[in-house]
Amino acid sequence: MKLWKIGHWVMIVLFLLVAVLLTVPGAYLIHLGGSGYYALAGLGTAAVAVQMVRRKNSAVRIYGALLAATAVWALVESGLDLFALLPRLAAWVVVGGWFLTPWYRRSLTRDHESDDQAAHPGKWWYAAPAMASLALLTVAAFQGYERGDPGSVRQTTAPGLATDWQHYGGAPGGTRFAPIDQINTQTVGELKEIWRYRTGLEEDFKATPLAVDDRLYLCGARNVVIALDAANGKEVWRHDPGLTPPDKHQYAITCRGVSYHQASADYAGPCPRRIVTATVDASLIALDARTGRRCTDFGIDGRVDLREGMSAHQPKEYYHTSPPTVAGDKLVVGGLVLDSQRLGLPSGVVRAFDAVSGKLAWAWDLGNPGNRGAPGPGETYTPGTPNVWSVMSYDPELDLVYAPTGNANPDYFGGERRDFDDSWSSAVVAIDAQTGEPRWKFQTVHHDIWDYDVPAQPVLVDVDRDGERVPSVVVPTKMGELFLLDRRTGEPVYPIEERPVPQDPVLGEYLSATQPFSPLPNFHPYRHEKDMWGLTPIDQMVCRIEYRMMRYQGMYTPPSRGGTLLAPGNFGGFNWGSVSVDADNGLVVAAPMLLAHRLLLADQKQVAEAGPRAAALLGEDHPLVKTGESSQGTSLPKTDPTDPYDPMRVKYFGIPMPFMSRLGTAVPCFEPPWSRIAVIDLNTKELLWSRPAGDMSDAGPFNLRSGLPIEVGTAVRAGTLTTRGGLTFLSSTMDAKVRAFDIRTGEIKWQADLPGNGQSTPMSFLSQKTGQQLLVVTVPNPSWRYPRDPQTGEYLDSQARRDGKGGYVIAYGLPSAH
Repeated sequence: MKLWKIGHWVMIVLFLLVAVLLTVPGAYLIHLGGSGYYALAGLGTAAVAVQMVRRKNSAVRIYGALLAATAVWALVESGLDLFALLPRLAAWVVVGGWFLTPWYRRSLTRDHESDDQAAHPGKWWYAAPAMASLALLTVAAFQGYERGDPGSVRQTTAPGLATDWQHYGGAPGGTRFAPIDQINTQTVGELKEIWRYRTGLEEDFKATPLAVDDRLYLCGARNVVIALDAANGKEVWRHDPGLTPPDKHQYAITCRGVSYHQASADYAGPCPRRIVTATVDASLIALDARTGRRCTDFGIDGRVDLREGMSAHQPKEYYHTSPPTVAGDKLVVGGLVLDSQRLGLPSGVVRAFDAVSGKLAWAWDLGNPGNRGAPGPGETYTPGTPNVWSVMSYDPELDLVYAPTGNANPDYFGGERRDFDDSWSSAVVAIDAQTGEPRWKFQTVHHDIWDYDVPAQPVLVDVDRDGERVPSVVVPTKMGELFLLDRRTGEPVYPIEERPVPQDPVLGEYLSATQPFSPLPNFHPYRHEKDMWGLTPIDQMVCRIEYRMMRYQGMYTPPSRGGTLLAPGNFGGFNWGSVSVDADNGLVVAAPMLLAHRLLLADQKQVAEAGPRAAALLGEDHPLVKTGESSQGTSLPKTDPTDPYDPMRVKYFGIPMPFMSRLGTAVPCFEPPWSRIAVIDLNTKELLWSRPAGDMSDAGPFNLRSGLPIEVGTAVRAGTLTTRGGLTFLSSTMDAKVRAFDIRTGEIKWQADLPGNGQSTPMSFLSQKTGQQLLVVTVPNPSWRYPRDPQTGEYLDSQARRDGKGGYVIAYGLPSAH
């Protein structure tokens, strides 16, 4: 058979297949109340196939009409948004290229006719795909980013240059602001790599180093603590505590940073300056900053056991990933309580320990407000209370610690929560650093059943309002909202509105009638059907169908048995990377993820029938898991109404999944950007600029690296650094780059390739030895990639870069300043 005939029939089969794939599901989409375009496009494609079988030139005319109608529909739905237009038009333009080939022209002839007698499809058709492509390129040329006024400029009243970075967030208030301007908008283009160091530690590396007296202090996986010479990156000492991770999950080896404490002048012990780490085996370990040896006057041989006072639990149910908060002479710690669908997990108690001796100073156990000390004999801290797993902040002048709380377990069903669970969940709480007494709280979510715990370090910044300088705290949330509060009282700096939210929960659940909404710009828009996305019209249609099948009424749509769209999902919005501020001028730099989840509520019977597969969700010792392992269909364990921690009191179990294409393309089901970096002027509430954070160069469909420098906003794992030089830096996008943005305009002033995808917040300091301002970033090896196994955190692709030498610490500086 001639090649043109083979091509002819292959295209006929392709058109018929596309027609079926569009028409049948498209009709169902109409039934669900969705767009009628796909069914009509399927019928049009079928008509093209029929005319191709008949070898009629009208096939190209029908296809041309279909392409024109598609272009009109696409523009009506998407305007001039390039990424919205691509899945609607690109596939049609590519397939339409068939009609330009000599093979198509030959297919119009009869067998007895010569090529010279072949019918012509029409000269207009030759120009149609070119015109469509030109139109897309024209649209691409006009793509930009949102940009407004340059923002407030205040007279700088801060003290002189800070040479060190002594806290996880740069300052006790977590500002991530370096008041240094050697690297600025004029000089940043000259940045060069000064040195790089390899840790020898594989996998997780989320740490932001500290810089104290020309030494860098950082931690790697399993709380291995390392000191480097800050001028040249050479290792000074290393302390490996030899810990066994409590679980296989990536978080169970995580260390996000260490803390530094300097004793008072009258201290005469062995460790006047110490580095402290809170560990994944639930300990506090204090090390001599000079030598790396344990401080023997701290706890027992330099260690404090943080499991003391806790109820019985498995190691994986309670450990620490965030650094302690240094509040004067105290170390304040919370703890990571396993995200689970259970009751009675370990307490979320917040405790303070003497930074020198390690003795307990106070405990805030919200289930036992009358006791600020350790539990009595035979007692424990209240199990199952909201925890503080992220980083806290401290105001030395007010002597207040600002603690971001999680939501009480189980995450997605709150029917069995206690009053104090609901009262303190998903809030920022100001705690007296001397006594542990809560002074005020602000709840970001009432009765949180969406896993919207406050994940980010509260950030302290001064804001000008009505001629007054207001000491404030910014609270970033998973909902993509920023709440701005007076940090003295917890009162909103700008009015916060309580708005009605969707109701009608599952049986046994209850809801808050309203939720608080911030007046500051929110980065999570309402998701409409037209916002669904895909590589082609087919997977875009499938995402539309799923959107229509799920319950969705905007933010705070209650979890349901039939499936709920959570937009934002439980990891986007903001996360532990928090935000940074231009402390001089009251500007906040935000880099939220814009991700969504499917959520399905399963009842006890469904979970029991899942058997061993439910172990990852509930834990191997859960009664429902054991029921499923023993035999299918057996009667469920009975609930003990007298036991407030009986796991069988949970009626529904939430099963969250990323809202990605079902067709295996590994792309989200909604349009980019999937993350942003933006600046808001807190003095005026105005958005100065907003743009996607990261490009597709290190990502793409089917988990392939596309190499395309197209800004789509990739996943962002950590936060930003802002400097007095008018710059903000981001190094944790999935495209393996570090970038410097002009804080006033959003213009990218400098970028450099990294050896992998970062997952930490950069920092900056001024070397006393060299007089050089250095920018420091860390990168894990192998670098993090999606997808990962949702339970173990293991990589599911083969693209992880591993060479056995461990993570990277890289310092950049200006050669002229060396």
